[in-house]
Amino acid sequence: MRYYLLNLFLGRVVVAAAVDFACLLAAGFAAYVLGGAAYDPLTYTTWVVSGAIVAFVLLYYTDNYGLMTLGSGRLTLSNFAAFLGVSMLLGLVVYFVASPPPQALEAVATTVALYVPLMLAGRLGFRVLSARPEWSRRILIVGVSDLGCAIAEAVRERKNLGAEIAGFLSDDPDHAGGWVEGFPVLGRVHEIEKVVMRERIGAIVVASKRRDEHFPADELLAAKLDGRLVESGVSFYERVTGRIYLRELRASYLIFSAGFRGGVLREAAKRSLDIVLSALGLLVALPILPFVALAVRLDSRGPVFFLQERVGRGGKLFRCAKLRSMYHGAERKTGAVFASHGDDRVTRVGRFLRMTRFDEMPQLWNVLRGDMSFVGPRPERPEFVEALSDEFPYFRARLSLKPGLTGWAQIRHGYVNDVSGYEDKIALDLYYLKYRSFTMDLMILWRTLRTVVLMSGL
Repeated sequence: MRYYLLNLFLGRVVVAAAVDFACLLAAGFAAYVLGGAAYDPLTYTTWVVSGAIVAFVLLYYTDNYGLMTLGSGRLTLSNFAAFLGVSMLLGLVVYFVASPPPQALEAVATTVALYVPLMLAGRLGFRVLSARPEWSRRILIVGVSDLGCAIAEAVRERKNLGAEIAGFLSDDPDHAGGWVEGFPVLGRVHEIEKVVMRERIGAIVVASKRRDEHFPADELLAAKLDGRLVESGVSFYERVTGRIYLRELRASYLIFSAGFRGGVLREAAKRSLDIVLSALGLLVALPILPFVALAVRLDSRGPVFFLQERVGRGGKLFRCAKLRSMYHGAERKTGAVFASHGDDRVTRVGRFLRMTRFDEMPQLWNVLRGDMSFVGPRPERPEFVEALSDEFPYFRARLSLKPGLTGWAQIRHGYVNDVSGYEDKIALDLYYLKYRSFTMDLMILWRTLRTVVLMSGL
C-alpha cells in the first residue's frame, strides 16, 4: 500500500495535502476543546471545515504543493511563511468587514498557534519518510542518450521526488555494461523483462532515439500491461524540471502532444485579469512615481523614462517605457547587449528598481492598452529576435502569445548573459506555452509579488 500511496509526483502531492488538511482540522477542533466548547458544535464544525478549505486553497496558491517545494526544506519554510502572510492579510479583511465576536478571534489565534507546529512536524515527518529508498519508485531509463543523461541528472538534483534512478538500458545492441552519469548500464533494451524483475522497477522512461527493429516495443507493452508506468522521456523531463527539452525537439512533438491550448473563454479571463490588475497597479503607482522619478534623476544624468522598441504577439513591434535603471548612453559603444547579474551599467537607484521590479512599472500602461499581458514570455528587442531565431528554431513559437510583465521563465531563471545562455529560458517559455492556465498565471503572479516584497529581482 505504501508503494502506491507515495508513488511518483501525484501520490506525494496528495499525501502532503492530506497531512496538511488533517493538521488544519486537528488544530481547529483542539482550539474548540481548549476554548471550553463556547460555540454550538455544528456551527463550529462548519467554521473549521470552511476555514480549512480556504487555508488549503491558499496553501496551493502559495506553491506549498509544488514538487520542488516538497523536495526542499528551504522552500517549504519560505512558502509556508508566504501562506501565513497571505492568511493574515485575509484575516484582517474578514475582521474589518464581518466584525466577528471576540471569542472567534481567540479561537482563530489558538488554531494558528496549534497549526504551525503541527504542520511543520507533519511536513518534517513526510520529508523524512519520503526520502527513504523503500518509499521511492525505482526508474529504469531506456536509451543511453543526451535526453536519458539529462533525466538522470534532473532526478539526482531533486531530492524527495519519490524517484530513484536504478540505471540505464543500452539501445546499442552491441553495447552493455559500464556506467553513465554515475548510474549503471544494466543491460540491453531487449532485456527489459529480466531487468525489471531483478531491479524491482516501478517505472520505465523511454529516452531512446532509435525507432528501428531494435526498439523494444513488445517488451515495453508487456511491461505496461503488467502494471509498470511507461512514459516518454520528454514528458517525464517536463514534469520533473518544469521546462521543455529543447535539444532534438521536433515539430511533430509540438503538433501532436497535449497542451498548447487557447480558447475564447481562457483568453477573455486572462484579458479581464490584465485590465483589472493594470488599472489597480497604475492607481497605486501614480502617487509613488514622482518620488521614484526624482530618485532616478538625482542619481544620474539623463531622462527618467527609457523608451524601447520590443517585439510583441505575432512579431508586431510596439514601444514600451521603463524607468531608466542604467547610465544614460550605456549602449552607445557596445550596441544592444543582454542584461546580466552584476551588470556594471546599472545605477545605484537602478539596482533597487530592478530588485523590486519597479523599473517595469510604466509597462502597466502597455498591459492596459493590450500590447502586453501581465503573464507571458518577456518581450525581446528586435535586435535579439533574429539571432535567437537562428540559434533556436522554435524561439518564434513564443510570439504566439502576448509578451508579459512577468512569466514562468522570469520567476524560474532571471537574466541571461548571451544568446547561448538563452536555451534555458526558451525551454521554460515553451513549457508555459504548453501548460498555461488561469491557475498557473495566478501562481506566477504570486511568485512575482513575493519577489517584489523580498527585493530579490536581480
